Amino acid sequence: MNILEIKDGNISDINLGLIQLKNYDLKLDKYVSKIVIQDSNGTTVKEYDNETTAKFELDAKKLNGTNVIIEYKIVVTNNGEVAGYARKIADYMSTELKFSSELNKDWYQVGNTIYTTKLANEIINPGETKEITLTLTKVMNENNTGLIPNTAEIAEDYNELGLLDSNSTPGNNLNGENDMGMAEVIISIRTGAVVYTTIAIIIVAI
Repeated sequence: MNILEIKDGNISDINLGLIQLKNYDLKLDKYVSKIVIQDSNGTTVKEYDNETTAKFELDAKKLNGTNVIIEYKIVVTNNGEVAGYARKIADYMSTELKFSSELNKDWYQVGNTIYTTKLANEIINPGETKEITLTLTKVMNENNTGLIPNTAEIAEDYNELGLLDSNSTPGNNLNGENDMGMAEVIISIRTGAVVYTTIAIIIVAI
């Protein structure tokens, strides 16, 4: 180790290797992009434009056994000044939903949590975004309509400067941090109303 000793003077030609600290911030958002409904009448596809809350209705007569397939889009954005990697993403799957490895080749399940490392080696530069999808399913019955929340989080991240995320802790499952995003699906039963229209015909006899 070299030691520089300065007494009553200055040294101007020494590079101490100091760098200015920069902001490191990866953000995660989660959306519903598509819902596929399979019932006795066939298949219905509903497209959504980056909705965090998606609503749809099912026919009460066909409710039991209807298969609902929900496609989520997970978007990771670099809001900081330092390039980084989202090495692992966790999805805290609702117990209302089911995971299939056949529908999700890049994901794997541990308990009730689903993980992917698909973005592990993809650098995300400042201002850039990366997207991945997750598909979960639900078989309907008379008692399981209603709200289904689903949350995803950056579980592990990395940058070459070794900086910590400025406003989030990866993998801590803490709401309010911007490395976590939630999307909700609301399933309700379609109610039909019979409308009676009375037409009065007045016959005027002359």
